Amino acid sequence: MNTPAHAVASLLLLGRRSRPELTGPITLGAVLPDAPMFAFYLFEKLAGTPERVIWGASYHEPSWQAFFDVFNSLPLAALGLLVAWRRGSPRALALFASVAVHCLLDLPLHREDGHRHFFPLSDWRFVSPVSYWDPDHHGRVFAVLEMLGTVVGCAVLARRFGTPLARALLGGIVALYAAYVGYALLVWV
Repeated sequence: MNTPAHAVASLLLLGRRSRPELTGPITLGAVLPDAPMFAFYLFEKLAGTPERVIWGASYHEPSWQAFFDVFNSLPLAALGLLVAWRRGSPRALALFASVAVHCLLDLPLHREDGHRHFFPLSDWRFVSPVSYWDPDHHGRVFAVLEMLGTVVGCAVLARRFGTPLARALLGGIVALYAAYVGYALLVWV
């Protein structure tokens, strides 16, 4: 899934109007597993690496994969949840629960680019028949479903968290998806 969709899904599943102080940690937890990917991409672009090399070779280097997998590890998220629970920290609980939601949603939606979601306990990767992005593995269908789900989720969240800031942020997510839809239509048609 794309990062904004993760944020919307985690807020739908974990966010509560009665607990607005958890919105930030939930959002951060939803984005955190993708943060290494952004760092990787920035590093490679600043190094002048061509796009096809970034995704065709660099992405698959063991050192980068290990970096990604630490942030996409269900056992490490569970350890974080345990420590947060023992310390009685609702914010840390929300953050690690959101990391776990991100990982669980990614697990069935990655094909060759899947993470080792059980790292460091296992090097196993689930190779899904479905990809959230690859058209050869239902990526176009999933992209449409993700966009629709995210836009509907934003509408639900706008009602749940009716502050002007929340509505502006959710409107920004919808605008990103609208731009993506426009781009996809140009590419696909």
